[in-house]
Amino acid sequence: MRLQIRLFLPLLLLAGVLVSACSGKKTVDPSSLRGLPVEQLQQMREEILDQAGGKPLSAEETALVEQIREQERRLENAWIFGEWRERHGHRLIFRDDGTVSVGARGGMYDELGVYKFISPEEPSFEAVWTLLYDASGDPVAVVTQPSGEDLLYPFRKERKNVYEWTGDLQTARETGCYYSKIL
Repeated sequence: MRLQIRLFLPLLLLAGVLVSACSGKKTVDPSSLRGLPVEQLQQMREEILDQAGGKPLSAEETALVEQIREQERRLENAWIFGEWRERHGHRLIFRDDGTVSVGARGGMYDELGVYKFISPEEPSFEAVWTLLYDASGDPVAVVTQPSGEDLLYPFRKERKNVYEWTGDLQTARETGCYYSKIL
């Protein structure tokens, strides 16, 4: 009985590998891209494009190429990784796998730039961040809040400080929060 189980398990594993290889569909878990160097990501992207052989990519292949390219953009801007802190204690932690921890807010800035404490404070949340580029080619980190509204962090020439904006790239408005990178 034990001998049969020992033979059956490897055969079952081999059958699973063969079925997945024959199906031709390649899916990548986003967390599996974490820690891969840019060169390896570029090679993965090029292999997908080469396999298409000039034909249009399928929806799955297109999504995979976009996912890989997004991770490449994150790694090309590795200076963003780590903790950023606002002068009233609010924090952001950008991670290389595309996740961000947005800390609790104890207040908000009014239109005159005065910080007003609120009760109860807004809770912290985890989200996914993406990196876009504005019209001048500078990186903008975009974080979607649980309410659905986007927080924008446009990084100009300065890479150690950033103002927070809300909205989209066309109609953004400043929130008053000013973050500094914690080294």
